[in-house]
Amino acid sequence: MFESLLNKKVLAILGTLFMIMLTSGGIYLIIMQPGDAVQTITGTSFIARSSTNQTRMEFFASFFLTLIGVAGFIFLEEALRKTFDLSGAKMKYLVAVILVLISLGLMEYLLWVKFH
Repeated sequence: MFESLLNKKVLAILGTLFMIMLTSGGIYLIIMQPGDAVQTITGTSFIARSSTNQTRMEFFASFFLTLIGVAGFIFLEEALRKTFDLSGAKMKYLVAVILVLISLGLMEYLLWVKFH
């Protein structure tokens, strides 16, 4: 029953999601249980302006941005395989590059907002 459910592809996907969760701050989220927002002088912010603190919203933002980047690299790997459909491979390559650039750009912006 579980042999068909837990094949190599499913285990690879679960392992990838687990690693993305860890690198996005999942352990901090589980242990510290931060709130969704923090109080600042000017009001409320979804981003904690500290390198030692993180809000739940920051975790979800970094999790999904990392997930978008991983999806881009998966599309890139598929596009670089030998294929007879060159237009489909070019489209996958273009989508892959766009996903990776969006992910990197928004992660860089998130980092800039966090420290400025």
